Amino acid sequence: MGFDDFLKLLRDTGNALYNAFAWPGEYALLQLGNLAPDFAAYMSTPANHTTAVVVLSLIYWYLVIVLATIFVRACRDVARIVTAAARTIAFRIILEAGNAKTRIICRLRQRLPWRKAAQDVAAPTVEFDKLDLAILKTAVVKGPGFALSAPELAEQFSLRPAQIQRSLDKLCSNAMMTTVIGSTEGFDNYRLTDSGSAFVGLWARRKPRAVDNSAMSNSRVPLG
Repeated sequence: MGFDDFLKLLRDTGNALYNAFAWPGEYALLQLGNLAPDFAAYMSTPANHTTAVVVLSLIYWYLVIVLATIFVRACRDVARIVTAAARTIAFRIILEAGNAKTRIICRLRQRLPWRKAAQDVAAPTVEFDKLDLAILKTAVVKGPGFALSAPELAEQFSLRPAQIQRSLDKLCSNAMMTTVIGSTEGFDNYRLTDSGSAFVGLWARRKPRAVDNSAMSNSRVPLG
């Protein structure tokens, strides 16, 4: 493409853009001729024609831009209103569905008594054997605050200290006894707790014959 061809292309492009821009002014000037022929004839003179077309075109495109802006804003407002309404409706539908589900479940639970029975959970219990009870009884006899240890009790009951220690750990984990400062032959010292003392008193009232350690039998105590 030569330079002349390039200039011709620029002129053609400019003329096309001007014709597209000036088309509303030309059309308005033509319609004005039907309404006010004298004024239109004056505006159509060579000296005034281009100016009239440009002014009318500017007015037209300005109105187009204003109307387009108003239309876009109105569409945005409508879209926001529709979106908010849709979200509100969806929320209410979900809420009503959840309420209906809850009502159905509550009615089913009321009509199915076996579910209530299945939900009843028995309080956890712990079993104290003869050795556990003998240790507790010995602690009560020793008096409050008196410390006991596995070696001392093992000698008293003619058992191994490890057996006594397991029982002491069990009683300690169930708040019947608690550790105190100090140790005996490498084993912790323990003393009776208020819970342990109360349990021994309760057990003694229920089992009057439990005064004799050899007559102590297994007992179950609820934890909860």
